[in-house]
Amino acid sequence: MAFGVLVDVLVVRMAIVPAVMPLLGHSAWWLPRWLARVLPNVDVEGQSFHEFLNESKDTADDDGSSLVTQV
Repeated sequence: MAFGVLVDVLVVRMAIVPAVMPLLGHSAWWLPRWLARVLPNVDVEGQSFHEFLNESKDTADDDGSSLVTQV
């Protein structure tokens, strides 16, 4: 059993899968539409929050002060 796990980790997950991913290209990351709708949009690095802040800086009030929101 331990040998099977070791082969899985060393051969399959560290050699075969990374080698096949570039061959598959974009289709390696394909998701069915129904699953894409069900899964949440997780933004780990906060890119959407930074875009929101940049948009709020662009939309300033008439007196020139920027829009401040609490999140």
